[in-house]
Amino acid sequence: MSLPDMLDLGSSDRSDGAALRFVPDRRQGTVILIDRRTIVRECLAQSMLAWTYDVRPLSSVDGCADLVSTLVCDLIILCGANYSDIADDLSALQAECGNYPVLVIFDAANFNTVISTLELGVRGVLSTSSSLGILHGVINLIRSGGIYVPPDCMIAAQRAYTNPSVSLGSDAAFTPRQSAIIAAIRKGTPNKIIAYELGMCESTVKVHIRNIMKKLKVRNRTELAFKASNLMATL
Repeated sequence: MSLPDMLDLGSSDRSDGAALRFVPDRRQGTVILIDRRTIVRECLAQSMLAWTYDVRPLSSVDGCADLVSTLVCDLIILCGANYSDIADDLSALQAECGNYPVLVIFDAANFNTVISTLELGVRGVLSTSSSLGILHGVINLIRSGGIYVPPDCMIAAQRAYTNPSVSLGSDAAFTPRQSAIIAAIRKGTPNKIIAYELGMCESTVKVHIRNIMKKLKVRNRTELAFKASNLMATL
């Protein structure tokens, strides 16, 4: 079957999730794609249709809650020029759509904006300078339960928080339970899963994480993972 036979393009001016849909008999999953820019939205949708996803493109977050209430959504992709462009939309998504996994795509993403976005609970941040092949891989990673951080941001974080002169003194030593939590955070494991795997309440996990952050003098989970890695390497 050729690609045109597989696609239901609909009218080009529609943005209500009905246009650009993949015929569902071979779909891999349902992805909601939100972007105010029509040409960007339609180009991305066409690419994902070719990957056999059921794509529901929207021009804003307004119709997203209705869609997720009527279908099983695997991923929400929110696109924007920069962090300020999507911050309000991301808050609206979290309030109206619950805990659906979200991938954010920026035109320009630096270390600080990536960290700020990840702290809002998204499952990945990608720049539009990335290739479509990387986007495809990131979608599969997030649908499998993973979290994606751009490599250049990881390198920047490592450079910023590597301090060879630091060693583990008695004040910075980790308990076995804290070490297990750090290992889980480095894998991108959510607090609920950490609590289940370690047999404790989620609130207890949060207390441990706060204590670990104080010991390492970091502000978020990403910084925690990088700095803990560097400190543990000295053991």
